This record gives sequence, structure tokens and C-alpha cells, in this order.
Amino acid sequence: MKLDETKTGGPEQAFSETAHDLVIGLRSEDLSQYHQAFDCFCRNYWKPVYAFVRAAWAKGSEEAKDLTQAFFLWLAEGDALRRFEPGRGGLRQYLRVLLRSFLGHHEAAVGRLKRGGAATVVSLDAGPSELEEFVPDANAPDSEAAYDRTWRATVVRHAIQRLRERCTAEGRATAYRIFEDYELMPEAVRPTYRELALRYNVEEARIKGRLLEMRDELRDEVRRELSRLVTQAGEVEAEWTELFGS
Repeated sequence: MKLDETKTGGPEQAFSETAHDLVIGLRSEDLSQYHQAFDCFCRNYWKPVYAFVRAAWAKGSEEAKDLTQAFFLWLAEGDALRRFEPGRGGLRQYLRVLLRSFLGHHEAAVGRLKRGGAATVVSLDAGPSELEEFVPDANAPDSEAAYDRTWRATVVRHAIQRLRERCTAEGRATAYRIFEDYELMPEAVRPTYRELALRYNVEEARIKGRLLEMRDELRDEVRRELSRLVTQAGEVEAEWTELFGS
């Protein structure tokens, strides 16, 4: 797993992870539960959709934003997410299928979005510099590869957020900051173990062990995130392998 794939940014609003988790919520006939899950899903996973649109249609930033909004409007007006079936893969694969289907409806959906004036289906909460990382170039992956790359980065970002919150709540903020200052920094400016030890008043011999522990904890958080996006336990490992390798 690449720990530096965290550029997508943006605040996270966590959906309940009790009996009514995200996947169950998206398939619920209870409108309140469904809308809560739908809002959470759109807010947390619009960037892979934007990446797909940007690469597939070779659109500029504003046009890609409009198409992304139109896609979520199309979802909101229909029941496609409720038709998500267990045993047919996770939400990543299903949403990609819906994006392909949307191709035949995008002009009408954009028209409805425009007629709605300033109505917003989901807040596209990234600045221009963040969005530019999705701009296709001569060496860019195809639309589906861009979608998976951005989905992977989003999953890791959510896992890092939860790891930070858990470490803070458990009184282990220093351990997280050591991890953040080393693993989440570009290699060119990454501090040495000695520099970290001096910065946080920790024995240098303990730095490596703390980093290994935090890496393991982040992997666990990533698996928890993946488990929220599939319907069967066995799919978590398949999703991990497809996104991060063995």
C-alpha cells in the first residue's frame, strides 16, 4: 500500500458504522436512512467520479464539475444505488458501471442541473490546485485507471483521518505525529530517525518500532474502510488486492 496517496483532501463526514452502515443505508427503503447514506457517499466519493469524467470526456475543470454534479443528480432522481446487489462486487465497481450507463444520459442530466440554477447536489470541496491533479496528459491512465487511482487515494485519506482521530482520543498524538512527519512527507524532505527523536523527545531506537506499529494500524483502518464499501466479508481482501496489490 502506498501511504503517500493522500492528496485528494477535503473534510470527511463519517457515516454511522453500527448496524446500519453505509452499504445497508444505500440499499434501504427508509428514506431518511437512504438520504443520510447517499449524502455521505456523495460527499466522500465524488473525487473518483470527477477523475473518471475528467479523463473519459477530456473536459476542463468547470465542465467536469458540472458533469460530476449531473451524475449525482441522475443518481438522486433514480433508484440505481438501491439496486446495488450483494455478491456482485463492491460499491467501487458498481459506481463505475453506473458511470458508463450515465454516458447515455449526461446531456439531459446536465440540462436539468442548469435549469435548477445554483442547486448543488454535492459540494465539490477541493480547490483548483487539487483538481488539477486529475488533468489528463500524454502519459495519463485511462478513465477507469484514473477512477481507481483516485478511489484508492480517497480510501487511504479516510483511513488516515480515522487513525489520527483514534490516536488523539487514546492519548497517542505524538505517535501519530511521528508517523505523519515521516510516512506522509515526500521522500526528499523526510526527516531522519534521529531528527524525529530530537523533535519529539523520543529515543531514536524506538522510532522504527513506532513507525511499524502505525503502518500496521493504518492497514487495519484501510481494511475497515473497504469493509464499509463491500457487502460480503470475502470481498475485502479481493478489493485490497485490486487496489493495493498483494
